[in-house]
Amino acid sequence: MTHSRPGPLELTRHSDDRGHLVAVTGGLDVPFEVRRVFWIFGNDRGLPRAAHAHPETTELLVCVAGSCRVGLEWDGGRLDAVLDRPDASLVVPPMTWVDLSDFTADCVLLVLADTPYDPGAVITDRSAVVGLGARP
Repeated sequence: MTHSRPGPLELTRHSDDRGHLVAVTGGLDVPFEVRRVFWIFGNDRGLPRAAHAHPETTELLVCVAGSCRVGLEWDGGRLDAVLDRPDASLVVPPMTWVDLSDFTADCVLLVLADTPYDPGAVITDRSAVVGLGARP
């Protein structure tokens, strides 16, 4: 399963009288093998995050609690979405600019990535991402 364009990916929710469960298996439920997992939380003031792109990393964003707004831009497109369900996610392929904002106080944003973190491989200049140009 490959996902070359940014966009939504519905995750399978298993429900019964006890509640709900969402499980993901890298390469099966998500379009890559998971090499890194991290989560963002405690953004009580709702300050924006991200404002970057990765040249080689694909990520899957899942808001497991609360909600946040995600803005994605890539060569030829833009997507704005609110993540507010743990069975909904967004795939972020390489060279996709990510802006995160409007965090609720209880937001927990889970991120699955297909590469280990490399601080030298983060693009923080929007104009360096192909096709975007500088933001006014």
